[in-house]
Amino acid sequence: MQSWNINTSIGIILLFGFIGILLFAAGYRFLIQRRQLSSGREIGRFVPQKNDGVLVFDHQITITTGGKWCRLLLKFKSETAYEINMRWKYFLKRVALVIGTPYTLTISNGLRRVLYREEGNLSRFLAFVGGRGGNTETMFSDRGRGSQEGRVALLEFLPRQAGSYRILLEIQSRVEDEAPGSLSYWEVIEAELTVKEDIIPLSKIVKYPHKRVNI
Repeated sequence: MQSWNINTSIGIILLFGFIGILLFAAGYRFLIQRRQLSSGREIGRFVPQKNDGVLVFDHQITITTGGKWCRLLLKFKSETAYEINMRWKYFLKRVALVIGTPYTLTISNGLRRVLYREEGNLSRFLAFVGGRGGNTETMFSDRGRGSQEGRVALLEFLPRQAGSYRILLEIQSRVEDEAPGSLSYWEVIEAELTVKEDIIPLSKIVKYPHKRVNI
């Protein structure tokens, strides 16, 4: 009986020790990420123009020192809603569910030569922003609304030399989808782009869905 109690106590200690290690590791990664994201010198902060349903950032920036990492930070606020008919005749139908909106990012040099181009979707950054929402479910329908807000590292890039660069970021402001028995939309309602140079790149300790490129 006494041996069983000792083994149980050791097991509990080991379990709490393992949980403590996990919490410490998570906190350590959070502090590293926060320090790295706040590093660097700001060289531009921009708001978009809206053109035919597209949020457009089209700006010239000046990199003062070549060979040092730079970062594009995107701050955005979005909202989403969906409605699904739960009746049996729609059970095997395609569900219209939009997550995120697509974007295109292009970096050019002073001669307008494209150095980098990327097409992606904001959905891959949603795990790194805050959000809230709720849904109303009945026997025959499910309706939900939500909002997301935060700032993410869109790209880290290493320019070979100082000089003038053009940043062109185009974000589809609203995406809608509709199918028999369901519909949804996702809309970016606010956005801000910040450019920083001489930053500390996000380390491999912090897994982040952005890209890191030389240009």
